[in-house]
Amino acid sequence: MAGDFHLGPIITTFARYGLRKTSMEDVAIALGVSRQALYNRYGSKGALIGWATKALIDTSLDDALASINQPAKTLVERLADAFDAWVGRHIEALRASPHGTEIVAMLQRDPPEAVRAAERRLVAAMAEAIRFSGPGSAVARAGSMAQALCWTARGLAHAVPDHATFRRQLDHIVSALVAR
Repeated sequence: MAGDFHLGPIITTFARYGLRKTSMEDVAIALGVSRQALYNRYGSKGALIGWATKALIDTSLDDALASINQPAKTLVERLADAFDAWVGRHIEALRASPHGTEIVAMLQRDPPEAVRAAERRLVAAMAEAIRFSGPGSAVARAGSMAQALCWTARGLAHAVPDHATFRRQLDHIVSALVAR
């Protein structure tokens, strides 16, 4: 369901009030539409959350895959840019939200299949990039390296205080692993 509504105001509203406390009326006001228009389109708040989650995952994945396919950049830059698009750019918004912990906990407890499928596509694309552009020693380990980097980026996003630190640490980790 592509949705006639912009994702930004929906995400901002859920971040402001939390998943449980946000009402369809809150989202409708943020979008400048009627509550009935939302119900007509999605049927329920749960379906709206599902659509918004899927749309955010798809956007992040598309941006991450586009980052991998930047021929003018080094492999390390492309991989770091991809992880930044996948998880890094969401750090500040989640930290700024009083409900960021609730949202992260929900996704970690039971990640939607869309997250798992997107991450598999991202890891496969990264492994291919490592096989094609990496140093000889990395080629045989490309799949394992891509998966390890993905897990590392996800964990790093929860461990650092801000996006700048995430990116700096990620650049060091990717450089160290890919250069071996």
